[in-house]
Amino acid sequence: MIDKYAVSDTKMDEILTKRCNVLSTLQFYDYSTMELMEEPEGSVRPRVRILRSNYNQLAKLDPSMVHVYVPNAKSDSVYMQRLVTDTELDSINGLICTPCDIEYNIFIKTAQNATITDKFLCEIGLFRPPFCKPDWDNAGKKYCDMYNSNVWLDDSLVMDGAVHKYYSILPRVEIKLRYLNCVYTRQQHTNLVSRKNYDGSLIPYLNSKGDIVQ
Repeated sequence: MIDKYAVSDTKMDEILTKRCNVLSTLQFYDYSTMELMEEPEGSVRPRVRILRSNYNQLAKLDPSMVHVYVPNAKSDSVYMQRLVTDTELDSINGLICTPCDIEYNIFIKTAQNATITDKFLCEIGLFRPPFCKPDWDNAGKKYCDMYNSNVWLDDSLVMDGAVHKYYSILPRVEIKLRYLNCVYTRQQHTNLVSRKNYDGSLIPYLNSKGDIVQ
């Protein structure tokens, strides 16, 4: 890159200085771990509804007649909205609008016909579910979507995500979220505040020197 962009010694010093500033500025915060006491589920595939019957050919010409929807998405969002308290969101000045890391631990109900010994091995995480639904990607999507406009602005903020599947006699979903104290550039800040679902939350960003701007 030094050769490609003909980087001078002065420019390299600028790059290294900003690197040090960024490393000392960036900080992750932990959001309250959420525990959903329910059977883990996956996201349902989107479905298509023609708004007027017997108009299939016309629908191809007029996309406004086609409604794409995800079953249960609305009820899932309302359910999450009830779980998120005003106090939690007040503590972070509204919706999270900075880069996030998310981790899901999903605990699928241990089979009733498992031996007592095997149930204990399942509970400590030694025996795990390789063939059980939900699939890891569908589970991640479902619970990511539930956070949209309830905890964070949008799941496009997620930089790193992981889904871990376990067995347990107590089915549940544990959600562990970390979020950064700022976005990386002013351009990212501008992009976020221009979104229609932006709620006015404070979004700090890094300036050209790597210092945080509130």
